[in-house]
Amino acid sequence: MAIEIEWRDYDVIVVGSGGAGSAAADAAAAEGARVLVVSKDPIACSDTKISEGNATVRASVSDADTEQELSDNLRVSGADLPLPALTEAYAKDSRAGYDWYRAHGLRPKINQERQGPYARPLAKGGHTVARSVGHKNAGVAFSHAGWDAVIESTAIDYLEDAWFLDLAVEPAADGAPGRVVGGLVYHAAAGVLVAVRAPAVVMASGGLNTLYFPKTDTMRGNTGDGYAAAARAGADLVDMEQVQFLPFCLTAPASYEGLLVGEPSTASFLGVLRDRDGKVILDGVYLRTRAECSAAIMRAVADGRGTANGGAYLDLTANARLPRSGKGFMRYLETSMPSAYRTARQALAKDAVRCETAWEVRPAAHYTMGGIRVDATGASVGGPDDGTTAAGLSGLFAAGQAMGGVFGANRLGSTALTENVVFGLRAGRGAAHLARTRNAPPADDAFRPLIAAATAPFGRAGDQAPAHLKLELQQAAWDCIGPARTAASLDRMDGVIDDLAQRAAAVSIPEYTLWNQAFIEWVELRSLLDVARAVTAAARERTASVGGHVRLDRPAVSILAQPYSTVVRGRPGPGGVLNFVAERARRPRTPTARLAAMRLKDAWRKAQAKALGLLPPRLLDPILDRRYQAILGPQDAAPPVTPGSPAAAVADAAE
Repeated sequence: MAIEIEWRDYDVIVVGSGGAGSAAADAAAAEGARVLVVSKDPIACSDTKISEGNATVRASVSDADTEQELSDNLRVSGADLPLPALTEAYAKDSRAGYDWYRAHGLRPKINQERQGPYARPLAKGGHTVARSVGHKNAGVAFSHAGWDAVIESTAIDYLEDAWFLDLAVEPAADGAPGRVVGGLVYHAAAGVLVAVRAPAVVMASGGLNTLYFPKTDTMRGNTGDGYAAAARAGADLVDMEQVQFLPFCLTAPASYEGLLVGEPSTASFLGVLRDRDGKVILDGVYLRTRAECSAAIMRAVADGRGTANGGAYLDLTANARLPRSGKGFMRYLETSMPSAYRTARQALAKDAVRCETAWEVRPAAHYTMGGIRVDATGASVGGPDDGTTAAGLSGLFAAGQAMGGVFGANRLGSTALTENVVFGLRAGRGAAHLARTRNAPPADDAFRPLIAAATAPFGRAGDQAPAHLKLELQQAAWDCIGPARTAASLDRMDGVIDDLAQRAAAVSIPEYTLWNQAFIEWVELRSLLDVARAVTAAARERTASVGGHVRLDRPAVSILAQPYSTVVRGRPGPGGVLNFVAERARRPRTPTARLAAMRLKDAWRKAQAKALGLLPPRLLDPILDRRYQAILGPQDAAPPVTPGSPAAAVADAAE
């Protein structure tokens, strides 16, 4: 059976239609480019849509929130792995990026005193200044803004139900990375392969967190396709061992496993983490980073002190017990992360939802902080380190989770929705500029091996099911390269990948092309095998625990150690799965004076938090009551309490 090949021509291909993809497409179109958006799911149905809807907006609370302060927060929390050029770009553009959402329909609550979006004055873990702006309709409001940007433009076409398979690349004569001339797409809804000629491609295809399913709270389409396609084409990947695991996700029931119920800030002033015996394993939780909380849980589990489901207990009870401020805490819990709290109400027992008992939680994969190695314009780069960066794969750009270098070892809460647009706009403009300046027409010869490789599996008879192989890989990934790792587990992971790659050659795929689910599972399995190998190679190169990379057999990185990023490059291996060579790229330290100032500020805040918890309830209660009034704002400080709600239960108990 011959498979239909459809040929198209565009200036820019954007892979992914979430916040980053929508912004990239909009920016490229505004520069005069003809754009094609390729999306597995319906337009804008992405992690942006299911997010909590909190965005980082610099100086939304205080004029003291300078570009330098925000850039330093990103670098220090990321263990100095982030590139200064990228964190400075983020800080410079954060307000303009947020305004892009507003221009496409986002409607925040306005702080009349500051004439801008209202941000809660409680700094999230790792932020030294409050700057997180919440939204009533959470991520839906952001995704609708992205949808609006794509749909309203006459210069943007889109393919939904479409899987981007590979980049078409013309190799360079001297063995250096080549140049992109387009990409090959499987359009499942039409049952055709689409060969798209284009001089620039923006990868905005999300992360790899489905590698850890079901222990993830993200969309199931996050199968690392962008990383795998870029690596197969010769691009560098950076910091791939740095996968962020949200610490407070559900362990049960099975239908809710991996779903988010809170952030470190959810713990508020008195929340702590406890092991199965009730011993405190982490206090001052609301001032901690996600990485610190996840590491504390997984180390307790490794020590044999984990809960029955391999987690720990998030104990919020001390917040709710106080008669006056307990009402404010429950209101804060209900409103600060409404969809997460709604999940908790659906999954947990009533006494837990009223914060009378602790919540059993466990980390779940949430965000990939590594990704395609790029510069501040989103363009692919290479080179041995930050000081001698060389050209990368010409014509390849990346934004959102598909890019690395912004967050390093830890991503601060509320930063992703802003980062999507900041670098989506930059990558879109860069791609459009490159498309304008490239005159040589693409050679169709670059597509022929891709088409041959994509058509070969159709009609293959075999004794393996790609969906089953994917499940085996996901279980092994959690056990071996999940939130806690050892040298032995990395070796086991390589063995699993070798075995699955060999078995993947014997998968059974029907001949038909219209919505061939087995072919789709095979495509995603191929991507997941490649990115699993990349994560394993990078984790082996990272010899100390830092951020999202927790080595149970190695100590934490020394504060005096020279910071470095891991860089991995793919090489064809047995079974078609890439092998990766790894090296280190030096990163500059945050200047000593600024680092010391931030460390002192953080230590002072944590000391204050500890002292606060030592106050007797009669003194503590009015202090926290005033704080909740400030956090909730004048419109939310004293709302009518819904009968039967957790806030009502606390109020009744107090009276």
